[in-house]
Amino acid sequence: MGLLKNMKFRHRVVAVLVLGFLTLGIYMNLPDEASRVQYRTYQKRPLQLGEQSDIIKQWLQVNPARDPEMCSLTGSGPPHHANISTYDLYYKTHFDVKSNGEWDMPVPSMSIYKTERLPKLTVILMPHSHNDPGWLKTVNEYYSDQSKHILNNMVNKLTQFPNMTFIWTETVYFAMWWNEIEDAVKVHVRRLIRRGQLEITLGGWVMPDEASSHYVAVIDQLIEGHQWLWENLHIRPENSWAIDPFGYSSTMSYLWQKSGMSNMVVQRVHQAVKASLFKEKALEFYWRQMWDSKGLTDIFCHVMPFMLYSIKYTCGPNPFVCLHFDFRKIPGDYSQSKGLEVTKDNLEHSAEMLQLQYRAKAYYFRHNTILVPIGDDFRYDREKEWDQQYENYEKLIQYINSRPGWNMNIQWGTLRDYFSHVHKEESNRKFINKAEEFPVLSGDFFPYSDKDTAYWTGYYSTRPFDKSFGRDVQAVIQAADILSTLHYVFYKKWSKKPESKFAVHSSLLQQARRSLGLFLHHDGITGTAKSFVVEDYEQYLLRAWVQCQEVIQFVIQILLSSGKIESPVVFRPETVRKSSVDLPQKQVISVQDSGTTVAFFNPLGQPRQEIVHLYVNSQMLEVISSTQQVVSCQVNPVWNREEDAVVLDDVFELTFLVEIGPFAIMPFVLYKKEYPSFSLYMSSITAINTPQLAVSGALLFNQNRPEPKRMKPIIVDNQVIQLTFDPRSGSLVQVMDLATKNVTKLNINFLIYKSQGSGAYIFYPQGPATLLFPNIPIIRVTQGPLVTIVEVGFEPYVTHTVTLYHQPSHLTSAIFIENKVSIQTLKDKELIMRMNTNIRNSDLSYFTDQNGFQFIRRRTNRSSRIETNYYPMTSAAILEDESTRVTLLAAQPHGASCLETGQLEVMLDRQLVYDDDRGMGEGVTDIKTTISKFAILIEKRTSLTETSRLHFASLSLPSLGVQGKLQQPLLAYFTNVDSDVFFHAVNPVPSSLPCDVSAVNFRSLCDGNLNYNGTSIVLHRRGYDCTYPAGALLCPLSDSSLSFDVLFTDLNISRIHETSLTHTVVRRTLRPTDKISIAPMELASFHVTF
Repeated sequence: MGLLKNMKFRHRVVAVLVLGFLTLGIYMNLPDEASRVQYRTYQKRPLQLGEQSDIIKQWLQVNPARDPEMCSLTGSGPPHHANISTYDLYYKTHFDVKSNGEWDMPVPSMSIYKTERLPKLTVILMPHSHNDPGWLKTVNEYYSDQSKHILNNMVNKLTQFPNMTFIWTETVYFAMWWNEIEDAVKVHVRRLIRRGQLEITLGGWVMPDEASSHYVAVIDQLIEGHQWLWENLHIRPENSWAIDPFGYSSTMSYLWQKSGMSNMVVQRVHQAVKASLFKEKALEFYWRQMWDSKGLTDIFCHVMPFMLYSIKYTCGPNPFVCLHFDFRKIPGDYSQSKGLEVTKDNLEHSAEMLQLQYRAKAYYFRHNTILVPIGDDFRYDREKEWDQQYENYEKLIQYINSRPGWNMNIQWGTLRDYFSHVHKEESNRKFINKAEEFPVLSGDFFPYSDKDTAYWTGYYSTRPFDKSFGRDVQAVIQAADILSTLHYVFYKKWSKKPESKFAVHSSLLQQARRSLGLFLHHDGITGTAKSFVVEDYEQYLLRAWVQCQEVIQFVIQILLSSGKIESPVVFRPETVRKSSVDLPQKQVISVQDSGTTVAFFNPLGQPRQEIVHLYVNSQMLEVISSTQQVVSCQVNPVWNREEDAVVLDDVFELTFLVEIGPFAIMPFVLYKKEYPSFSLYMSSITAINTPQLAVSGALLFNQNRPEPKRMKPIIVDNQVIQLTFDPRSGSLVQVMDLATKNVTKLNINFLIYKSQGSGAYIFYPQGPATLLFPNIPIIRVTQGPLVTIVEVGFEPYVTHTVTLYHQPSHLTSAIFIENKVSIQTLKDKELIMRMNTNIRNSDLSYFTDQNGFQFIRRRTNRSSRIETNYYPMTSAAILEDESTRVTLLAAQPHGASCLETGQLEVMLDRQLVYDDDRGMGEGVTDIKTTISKFAILIEKRTSLTETSRLHFASLSLPSLGVQGKLQQPLLAYFTNVDSDVFFHAVNPVPSSLPCDVSAVNFRSLCDGNLNYNGTSIVLHRRGYDCTYPAGALLCPLSDSSLSFDVLFTDLNISRIHETSLTHTVVRRTLRPTDKISIAPMELASFHVTF
């Protein structure tokens, strides 16, 4: 004002006019007060969602009739369908420990073998080499340094020694080597296979981990390996060899059997459990699924009886004697071997020692054939070892076989030879005495322990960033596979030539699939490799992610434009990964006045309704659907992560409801507006335990006054359930069903275990977990008509976000949780999320899932240490009593436990300074910020049942639907190119898969030249529990009407074969009109040619 006084009058007039116009301009660019009041009081007007779309009307069913066959699974009946259940076996086991800390295994007295008449014993000597695709070196380093030399030596030495044999398992290395060798060498390899000298066992891309791996990814890498073997060697693996995973899942035995394998070998089973099996003469058994009442899933399993698969532990029960029969002597090697060259002077003594060990080993089995593997990690990488092992064993074979009193026949062989002998003996024994049949076992073999106080339950949760990354890559590979197949079939439908692009896409997806397969290796997804090897796995995952995005972007554009616009590709992913060590980031979509197209792809075979979350650059916009309808939407704040309660003024979260068909692409257009649209709902925001809430005056959010010292509970609801939070701790306290007023205690806290010897593999806490957060957290509450969000900041370690959806109905009963975890400063600590409920599981029994495929009952042993009671949770866990079930669904794998009645905890992350002496040679300190996602459902039974007796369980139908959202989320892609050509929905299939049938695989196969070789369709009839309400479903339940002509009405199918899981065996030929019938829980595989 002083400045104006000093001006002349005419100057003052001009200045006032300028200021006036400037103020008017600013005012005109701000929402008027009426608009601000109107949109801050959204609750005074109902949400206008409009009528349900034709997509939803077509499939909506409320409480449909359930299939009696499915319901019988969870009805009355035996707990399992086997002679032996591992659930009971663990409670019969005596965990006796020897003085050296090893678990006690009974050893027979040698005197019993000094009788004059001994039964004929057949001994199969089987050279092998275990080749980890990454552990202490990267996969490429191992290949260059050792694996390719092993394979080169194999060809030369098996040719030189025509009675010697060898087995190989890891297809990843075999394929790398095959691409380098001459055609003449390939001829020799095929000849060795025909002669039976070389057997390929298991045959997947890798020997996968069995705790954290999801069955979808395991099937994918199994198909990849088996298809490669069939294409290049024309063989199908008959036997599985999985000697190094740290425990065994019955899901894997099912997958091996469905792939055409008849027998399997495992090694890392808790040694005390092996002792219990031995007492029942059950170290060999038929492994049956718990839900299988007919024995259709049986596969014969051999459990190697002693501690490891090295020569030290394979000749017999005395490792110090066995060390004398490892004849590798390479200058510079570190070795425990005591083997000496066999000469005339020591031949008799050596043979005597060895044959006694063989006799002793036979004592552990029901028959008179034993398997003696001769090998270890990366063995036979030097030619000299082949000579040393072969020549010395040949001398021993000739001598022992020549001693009639020993009555022994030793021969070189493979797994095929061993199991052939065993099953021949089995047939003879059963003919004489039915009681001599091998037992049937159900269950799994977790946890694994090799020594007292050394339980391998830590790796279930080690390096969760990578476990989550792998699951994300699995989802985008599934999506890219589906879209690539749709691209091929639509191009044929449009009479366009798909071959060139098909080859490009097939190459990208093959690389992506093999990268994920590599990560499934039992030192990859487990997090048990050296840190630089972990970085290598992360680079493989990032490349896979980027390769899939390239395919998805292109195909979405092609299908939306009906093949008109191939280039340039203008669609971009809404979520990106900028590096292999960063979390995925949501792109801020710059919404234009002329419109920004956002397309969503549904990778599920069922229609879905979901609220989507996008980051946009404007709070004032309008959303238009492909049917030209205005879509109601809610705008939420994006909080400044650097400050407690500060709202960003240039980024907003936009949420709205998407209704989309199976395998469909649905576009929406976002328009930037000068004024808020009536379809726009601004959220209400509250900050608790802080004195400030900083929001720009230009923002339309309904701001409640900050509550720095709130004492009243925080209560939010979505008209279906009500959540109550403690304002001082930020913890969720209880959940109320608003229809029945039933209240379920659900108290969520974060705690830490302090390590006293934990490492990458081992979980060994000092004692019970303690609360992590003594400080009062900042709580931010966002409420609106579509979604309510409670965000609790336990800085600097965890940001805990709880989300309730108000629409659609099948998501309103679920509580969605996201934890952003950063434990970089927590040394030698292991962080857990614990739920305390009022579920009355007084026997401490609960369920965890096995690889996302099925559920198995667990029971906590109160007298055992905490780490002994941890189990893998690949995607879900269930707590239940006679009336109520609490289901925890997870988007990524964890370790989990129930240590007290009504309690469930999952381990979120672990930072461990020290090595746990299992070979890795370092701790786990490469900690990254990690996001874990969960959903919780609380369900009441429709009637009391006896399901508590069953050793298995199934999710309810609503839980299956929520699980699909977590495991296969909608994918979003956007473009600012203004073109009507993109603005129509793509609905490639007119019919939905049943709610209980998932498309595990819908991918095009290719030959070695990347030519189309048919389409793999693998369907899974998932189990569901009939004792819980079905609610409103958007899909039918399984019935007799499913067929390929109904599913793919508009797509031309020329041939359909039902096959083995990996498509190497044709079971039968189908017509498109033939009905598809899949038994509950089962997988069905089809090779379809479009």
